[in-house]
Amino acid sequence: MVYYTIYIRNLVNNTGYIDLCLSDEQLLRDYLQFLDIGVKSHNSYRIVNPGDPDDQTGRFSVNLADIAALTVMPPKSS
Repeated sequence: MVYYTIYIRNLVNNTGYIDLCLSDEQLLRDYLQFLDIGVKSHNSYRIVNPGDPDDQTGRFSVNLADIAALTVMPPKSS
């Protein structure tokens, strides 16, 4: 489970940011590959409910070219 804050160009929600929790770091790996060699992935990523990691809440997809900034925070270990 990984927490993401994504700033997307031209996103009309008064902030431009999306905060979400995904099941793994695949979005980060795909974005780094896009920055490195320009290959866009066509993946969707599993959204996780932070209160119940087994809850399949949905899928998320984004055009990597529209991402202006991406921050990643792993969950805190107890």
